[in-house]
Amino acid sequence: MSATRSASSTRSGFPVEFFHDIERAERLIQRYDLRHGAEIARLDHFNICTPDIPAAYAHYQSLGFGCSETIEGDEHELYAAWMYRKQTVHDVAFTGGAGPRLHHLGVATHESHQVPRAADLFGAIRKEHHIERGPGRHGVSNAFYLYLRDPDGHRVEIYTSDYYTGDPDHETYRWNVNDDRRRDFWGNAVTESWYKEAAPVLDLEGSPQPVTDALLDESAATVGADGLG
Repeated sequence: MSATRSASSTRSGFPVEFFHDIERAERLIQRYDLRHGAEIARLDHFNICTPDIPAAYAHYQSLGFGCSETIEGDEHELYAAWMYRKQTVHDVAFTGGAGPRLHHLGVATHESHQVPRAADLFGAIRKEHHIERGPGRHGVSNAFYLYLRDPDGHRVEIYTSDYYTGDPDHETYRWNVNDDRRRDFWGNAVTESWYKEAAPVLDLEGSPQPVTDALLDESAATVGADGLG
């Protein structure tokens, strides 16, 4: 597949490529005979760590992104935000933390049972140590999830069952940082590595971007099941 593209860098330090004139690919939605494992259907979202959530939020809002959900403090300070262009919960999410760094890449599967199936497969081949977190259900997004770490340490989320955000008057749902259901709706603890570890980001010339400490760090709040802070 080829495409014409251009690139730029956002205020938050993440390179962005703009694509157009992309060639059409074969429709595979009903090619069940080709599917394996968690049956990944498509790329869903990027979650990125940035030290200044309000600046990232304002920049993407200026590009026409909506905001489905946030995590906020008692004075409405932003700890995290989920922003979308397609009619799902998010195309990009901002997690407060030292950055710019890539927190995870989210890939979608069509059905919720494919998430625990992926975990079963990792157990069956004795690769369960690659499972970092889950399976579980998020509070934010309502989605089922499983977080995996690849051999290089990059984080991949298998993700499904979020909701439609295409209504023109879709209202942002605001979670409080002290609600321990926000990251896991069942109140299960979030592992420290999930909050603290992320991948470096390269600039447009291919050099690592310098990392700046966060203004707000969600893991610094002592919150219910998380047990952090």
